[in-house]
Amino acid sequence: GRVSPRAIEYVGPLTLSRSTPVAARSVRGASWSALNEAVFGVGPVAESLRISELMYHPADPNAEYVELANVGSQTIDLSRVAFTDGIQFTFPSVELAPGAYLLVAEDMAAFAAAYGADLPVVGPYSGKLSNAGERVALRDATGAIIQSFTYCDDWYAITDGQGFSLTAKDPAGSDSLDCQSVWRPSARAGGSPGFDDSGILPEPGAVVINEILAYPGPGQSDWIELRNTTDAPIDVGGWFLSDGSQNLMKYEIAPGTVIGSGGYLVLREDETFGRADDPGCHVPFALSRDGETLYLHSGGDGMLTGYSVRQRFGASQTAVTIGRHATSTGSCDFIALDVATPGAANASPKVGPVVISQIMYNPGSRLKAEYVQLLNVSESPVTLYDDALGLPWRFSDGSDDPSIELLLPADEPLTLEPGGQILLVKDRVSFAVAYGVVANVPILAWGPGTLSGGGGQACISRPIGVADDGAVTWVCIDRVGYRDETDWGDCAGSASLWPAGADGQGLALHRIAPAAYGNDPANWRAAPPSPGEIGL
Repeated sequence: GRVSPRAIEYVGPLTLSRSTPVAARSVRGASWSALNEAVFGVGPVAESLRISELMYHPADPNAEYVELANVGSQTIDLSRVAFTDGIQFTFPSVELAPGAYLLVAEDMAAFAAAYGADLPVVGPYSGKLSNAGERVALRDATGAIIQSFTYCDDWYAITDGQGFSLTAKDPAGSDSLDCQSVWRPSARAGGSPGFDDSGILPEPGAVVINEILAYPGPGQSDWIELRNTTDAPIDVGGWFLSDGSQNLMKYEIAPGTVIGSGGYLVLREDETFGRADDPGCHVPFALSRDGETLYLHSGGDGMLTGYSVRQRFGASQTAVTIGRHATSTGSCDFIALDVATPGAANASPKVGPVVISQIMYNPGSRLKAEYVQLLNVSESPVTLYDDALGLPWRFSDGSDDPSIELLLPADEPLTLEPGGQILLVKDRVSFAVAYGVVANVPILAWGPGTLSGGGGQACISRPIGVADDGAVTWVCIDRVGYRDETDWGDCAGSASLWPAGADGQGLALHRIAPAAYGNDPANWRAAPPSPGEIGL
């Protein structure tokens, strides 16, 4: 039919005050075109709207919320902005001023009971934020992604059911929210809905677990060293140490304990955290020589607050400490150190006696021609077998559940003379076709599993113990976590500088200085494969 006589004729541009769906069609006489529909977004929503806080696992399971912030300089209208992954919610027409916050609640009544009734909040949303972590996506009125990321429940123990929220360190920052390093726990239990709680506690990284002794020798005791990385003193009195995520308050540091600028605090098991009569020792604990996770949390008045450090460490050798070592990428590894230095700067990493000297992880079209070369960098012969345990050394891909696992010979254990080498290969035939015959160097094939072409690990370990159930504890002697790109920024903001030529371009990774720390791209270069050779 024709245009309705009640229709309003409009001439000139159409101004929208908020994001709006518009439907239109043309008419000629009595003939109408098909209907065309589109959604028009208004204002700099995509540039200004950011997720600033997630209360994904509150003490009250109905008190979840997500906090949004306007990090821009203009008021924005959130009409038809929507959460589409993790939770589902489409915003009504609501304005958010520059610097302001808006909460989105799962249960409006539970939110008001938990956090107060005077906060700017909309909802309820459908679904629940997963306690185990999941993907969350926020889209603008046109359906375009504003932010999309996956959070994990193991980032901070206190955000996983203990009443603290995940809080973005810098909501206006450009870093990916997929990374733990851009998040911190809220300063207090209950989160910080509708306000900024930064500056209440020391900045993340201000106090670190710097060095530990978990397998003391005769006459020694376990110890934990904390370090103040800042240029100002930090009062850690009332802070908590623990070796279990289910009880983060096993040991409370004595009131008034201050770590000076750039200083250290050493806590010994037989004097503090393992001594039941110490006033701060709520549950005595010791460090496991098999490896475990340590937790450091700020506290006050006997309660946890939001500064949080989680430090995992692997199995220890007798009387060998494990501590932080900064690599050329800016990241820190927590690895065996050459000398124990309680109360002082950490020593260099412990290297050898056997190291990984070459890695061919992506031989391109030669498929199964992968190999790893081991080298004895010590001045003494090394037998790759533990007589006391009756077990050989092991090569693996370094994971907890390795896809590559090769036990070195046990019936006739291998001994490497100083400068001696072993080649570990994926497939003997493919290796020989690709590189020819390598004389005077033992060659062992690992069989199932491949070195990851997208970046992975290679690890040589020796046994240090066997549990009652037969499980073997392995201590890492040398590990290399390589990457396949020259600029693969990690969550800490550092860049990977691993040589690109080793990624399917016919080159292998060669260790530059065999006796220097190996898990650092600065000590590797890409060069033609030379299995059986030591040369740089």
